[in-house]
Amino acid sequence: MEYDSDRGFFHSLNQVEDIWLLAELYYGDASLWWVIYHANLDRFGDDPEYTAPGLEVFIPYLEVSEQQGKVPGFLAQVALDPSYDPMVLLAANRYADPTLCFDLYEHNRWDTDHVPIAGDSVGYFARASKPNMRRAQRWREIFYRGQ
Repeated sequence: MEYDSDRGFFHSLNQVEDIWLLAELYYGDASLWWVIYHANLDRFGDDPEYTAPGLEVFIPYLEVSEQQGKVPGFLAQVALDPSYDPMVLLAANRYADPTLCFDLYEHNRWDTDHVPIAGDSVGYFARASKPNMRRAQRWREIFYRGQ
């Protein structure tokens, strides 16, 4: 495993792994496969089921728990400008990944035409932390010891 600064690390797939297994191992929840998929669109393309032994997959570090917060003030400046999508900017600001804007819509149960306003409440979805990832790596080494 090769670490890539504070954003995450690369994982080389073996024959029995897919992104659902990686999500279970690293995040403790296979339903978070989409996090790995979105971080690796250039590798998976339109097929999240694509696997190939040796494929280098980026595993992003994620946050530990759900949080409530306020929509940042900078969104007020762009909310009415059609060349900017405030939700894309909010996802990029919070997660460093603009593609997670759709997940913010879903997590907050907002309609797709919802425009966040500075100061409004927003819920940020849960994710896993660097220490949890290291713990998951130890479990992975135990799990694959015989292979």
